[in-house]
Amino acid sequence: MDESVTAAVETMLLPGADPMAVVAASEHVIAWAHARQLEALNEAAREQPEYLDPTGALVDPAPAEVATTLSWSTGAAARRLDLAAEVCSELPELLDALQTGRLDLPKVQEIALGTCELDPADRVPLVSEAVTYAGRHTRAQLRAWLTRRVAAIDPEAVQRRRKTAERKRRVWLDPERDGMATIGAYLTAEEAQACWNALVAVAANIEGGQDAARADAFVALVTGLDVGQPVPVQVLVTPAGPELVGHGPLSPSHAAELCGGAERIDVTPVPESPGYRPAPGLARWVRTRDRHCRFPGCRRPAVHCDLDHVIPYPAGSTHDGNLATLCRYHHRLKTHTPWRVRMLPDASLEWISPRGKVLRTSLEDP
Repeated sequence: MDESVTAAVETMLLPGADPMAVVAASEHVIAWAHARQLEALNEAAREQPEYLDPTGALVDPAPAEVATTLSWSTGAAARRLDLAAEVCSELPELLDALQTGRLDLPKVQEIALGTCELDPADRVPLVSEAVTYAGRHTRAQLRAWLTRRVAAIDPEAVQRRRKTAERKRRVWLDPERDGMATIGAYLTAEEAQACWNALVAVAANIEGGQDAARADAFVALVTGLDVGQPVPVQVLVTPAGPELVGHGPLSPSHAAELCGGAERIDVTPVPESPGYRPAPGLARWVRTRDRHCRFPGCRRPAVHCDLDHVIPYPAGSTHDGNLATLCRYHHRLKTHTPWRVRMLPDASLEWISPRGKVLRTSLEDP
């Protein structure tokens, strides 16, 4: 451990220490811990054997192992692994700045991302400059500074970066508390501005506060419904409580509002299917029962998941006691890597990681 880290720990434990000194010291220790984590993540990933599916595509179990260790999403784990590989293998000065507490993890991420399109000969000296600059400026200032410096060093890198960013355009949905949710979109600047202008134009004719009016306009434009018209939904009533399909748990009163005048579909278990592919009724039942991917921590809606035979067919038959919904990544993980799973009589799944860690998911998991 670096002497500066030891001194920071001593400051944190010193009775009567100045509160701001403790704040700074704790940030120093957190940065050092993040550096040690990146080193460990890089080491663990490099120890992993390569697993390939029948097409020759790589199936990487490292994100799943990290995600289950830290109770993170697989995507968050994959991003941290990518950062670890880059910082430990290509940008040692960033790792040193983190170890010694000169930079925090968000600024390290900003520098790594902001310089990624440069050739190594240009990137390494700019990273060195950025470490010095970042120590005296906010993350937002650092981002703007990097943008200008990269454009000055390699104008074509800016174009490559923009093309890379365009390929990453996406829209996402995040459940929130109180029966609410957030929809986000990562778009080109011109697309985002055009969408915003359209929202503002429609919202101008809707009564109410500007924020709520824009929200109403957004729903109307995307769904094609009139403002205030109820949207079609699917509410699932389970022993654990009501859920909005694709979202998650709802309060009973909220579910009752949504179900007013609703058509009821009773989904009950159906017999097993004779072949490999589940019959429509069996597939509907398993997706309704599972609600989302059954890997620990994954909440990808069941409608977007594969139906997997826990015991592979034909050794395992096609019935609800041997079927579970898995997203494509976790399906491939189960099939092509040492991860193992078994289904218990109550339909819980018991997962065993390559390192022997046992995790269980149940039907009550939100």
